[in-house]
Amino acid sequence: MEAVFVGPLFLLFMFLLFALFVGSIALWIWTLVDVVKVPHDNCFRAGNQLTWILVVVLAGVLGSIIYLAVGRPPPGLRR
Repeated sequence: MEAVFVGPLFLLFMFLLFALFVGSIALWIWTLVDVVKVPHDNCFRAGNQLTWILVVVLAGVLGSIIYLAVGRPPPGLRR
């Protein structure tokens, strides 16, 4: 039986894939916490808190990106 050699490019690809996976999970969790911590519904640029929670939970990373682009309150309104 011959030993299988795993090349350095394959290892680099697997590392980058793992880093992308961990980064997307971290973005998803950070966005969900950010939505929950908004004090009032009128702080969002569009929609309300329940809507954004559902978008982030059901759409995953794509929902996180949509929230950051469309719904996240400006920095001055978060107090």
